[in-house]
Amino acid sequence: MSNRVLWSVISLLDKKVALILILSALLAGTYMGQAAGSSHPQPGSKEDPLVTRSYADKYLHEKYSPIEVKVHSMSVRIKDLEARVVEIKKAINPALKLTVNKKNAYIGEQLITLEAAPFMVSGRTMVPFRFIGEGLGAKVGWDPATRTVSYILGEKSLEIPIGSNTIKVNGKQETIEVAAQLVGGRTFVPVRVVSEHLGARVDWDAKTQTVTILP
Repeated sequence: MSNRVLWSVISLLDKKVALILILSALLAGTYMGQAAGSSHPQPGSKEDPLVTRSYADKYLHEKYSPIEVKVHSMSVRIKDLEARVVEIKKAINPALKLTVNKKNAYIGEQLITLEAAPFMVSGRTMVPFRFIGEGLGAKVGWDPATRTVSYILGEKSLEIPIGSNTIKVNGKQETIEVAAQLVGGRTFVPVRVVSEHLGARVDWDAKTQTVTILP
């Protein structure tokens, strides 16, 4: 392309556009020359380590592989720590298990023989009031004048009068469906009412009629 032709183009087009076209043509010629006879590698070829994908992949692999190994190692350690925390929680606050009509109960792995077995009333499991309270770590009380059992666990308080469907939770009255009962000289309370108001979770296995209380 002669200088006369170039300046003719500049006169017809916007100068900036024309200059861009000229520079593009010059650069293209330079790269063509390098590809044909220069010792420099052609851009985008396998010999050009700056732009090839394989080089970029190798670079990223070398940089980030050690980081991935450390992240994996940390993930394994975190899982181990989480498992240890669960074991510690179980040791500090073991689960309670009771089965309807059976005197054998468990606090964690420890077998406890109850004086009276749990039983069902209107679909609700009734359990010995002292076992459930002490098993959850609560302070258990009994007021013979009002025939009321009480539980205190941290900032939680619970008062359950025998034969009444009205209880007190942190000093406020609530209604329950099945009242506490006195059977054979022993007081029984609805397991879910006591457990959940003291912050525990109750699981029920209908097949084995087993109650599991998780503090």
